[in-house]
Amino acid sequence: MTDFAFAVPAYVLVAAFAVIVVLLAVVAIVARAVVAKARPEDLQHVLPGLGQVLAALALFLPWGRGTRGPIVAPPVPVRPERKGGRRG
Repeated sequence: MTDFAFAVPAYVLVAAFAVIVVLLAVVAIVARAVVAKARPEDLQHVLPGLGQVLAALALFLPWGRGTRGPIVAPPVPVRPERKGGRRG
C-alpha cells in the first residue's frame, strides 16, 4: 500500500484530498439546510430520507464501495385525536 502512495505524484493526492473535502463540505451544508428548514414534526420522515441520500453520496468516496444496508421504512404518522364531539 505504501508503494502506491510513493508511485502517485503529490499533486494528484492533494487534488483527490481536496475533492473529498469539498464533497464532505457540500454534504454538510445540504444536510444542515434540510434539517433547518424541516418542521420539527416532519423530522421523523426527513431524517431517514436524508440518511439514504448521505449513503448514496458516500459511494463517491474511495472507501465507500461496500454493500448498502437494508432500507428502513419511515415510521407511520400518528394522527392526533380531534377534540370535541362528532358532527353529523
